[in-house]
Amino acid sequence: MLEQTRDVFAHLIQPILFMYLAASYIPSTISLLLSPLQLNILLSPSAFKEIWFARFWSVYGPELQKNTSPAVGPLLQHVHGIVLDIGPGSGEWLPLFPANRISKIYGVEPNKDHHAALRRKIRECGLEGVYEIVPVGIEDLEEGGWIKEGRVDSVVTLFCLCSIPRPREMVARLYGLLGDGGVWVLYEHVRVKEGRWVGWYQSVMNLFWPYFLGGCELRRDTGRWVKEVGPWSQVELVQPANEPEYQVVPHIKGVLVK
Repeated sequence: MLEQTRDVFAHLIQPILFMYLAASYIPSTISLLLSPLQLNILLSPSAFKEIWFARFWSVYGPELQKNTSPAVGPLLQHVHGIVLDIGPGSGEWLPLFPANRISKIYGVEPNKDHHAALRRKIRECGLEGVYEIVPVGIEDLEEGGWIKEGRVDSVVTLFCLCSIPRPREMVARLYGLLGDGGVWVLYEHVRVKEGRWVGWYQSVMNLFWPYFLGGCELRRDTGRWVKEVGPWSQVELVQPANEPEYQVVPHIKGVLVK
């Protein structure tokens, strides 16, 4: 009983510790922008948060990849053909992509502060000429001529749908870009199921979480939105088996086939 109580407490305190970890990068980010003085960024909350989060994620992203690659790696083996890699950040997942089955990857990353690290990872993985960084959001892919409706073979969303604007609209746009028989590989955190006390706690945490984690939202019903966006020939989405019912940041993972 005591051991379970400790485990529950560890899960409840985890989001607070994670926000504290993110906040610890604020002083060094300010120092970075003071020399040379970059007032245009320091006086712009949105620009500052992008740089702050990019610096934090450049350290934490690889740790996340290391901890979850045993679950994500097998999912990525379904990826093939023309790929939309949504929110690749610093490219921590690229080593797990099956390069021999891919003809083109469009990395949709509007945060330019991630691009330098992403380019380095592209070179390390030998994907130059295959991986192209797209510096716009999902809403601009068609209008910018990057990709046409129904021309994508694979969509990859790993820990990114939590922070995109207008998520239900963007999910619908991605579904439209995916061709018949195309696959959508997904690993995301989602809202706690209704009726659980931890859902109340998750709602409280979500009052603060987006301000510390680059606009990320804890309470998005991503799994339901993706499943209901249109007809699928195959849906395999599950919660990781090692997550207890009191998980404050639960996840779903799996593959959908259009």
